[in-house]
Amino acid sequence: MLIVWTETLRKYPVFSFISRKGRKPFRIPGTDTVIEMGTPVFVPVHAIHHDPRYYPDPERFDPDRFTAEEVAKRPPEAYLPFGIGPRMCLGECSIYCQLHFFLLMCD
Repeated sequence: MLIVWTETLRKYPVFSFISRKGRKPFRIPGTDTVIEMGTPVFVPVHAIHHDPRYYPDPERFDPDRFTAEEVAKRPPEAYLPFGIGPRMCLGECSIYCQLHFFLLMCD
C-alpha cells in the first residue's frame, strides 16, 4: 500500500517546486554559469517527477516504480515530495505515521 501512496505523491506532488538560496558560489558542471551566494534557486519538483529518464511513461500511474529494485535504479534526488536535506518538510514523518494509523484502522 505504501508504494501506491508514494506513486500518488510522485504524480501529484504537494509542491510544484522547492525554493532555496545559494549558500556559497557554485559553478554548474559543464557550464560557465555560477550561482552566487544568496541567489534564489528553484527546484522543479513536478518536472523531475515527470522526467522520463527517471520514470518511463511518467503520466501512467504505476506503483511498481517504487519497489526496492526500481528505487535502487534512480538517484534519491529523483523523488522529492517533501524536499531533501536539512530543510525538508518536517511533516513527512507525521504524514507517514498518520497513513499507517489510517491503514490499521481500515483493516
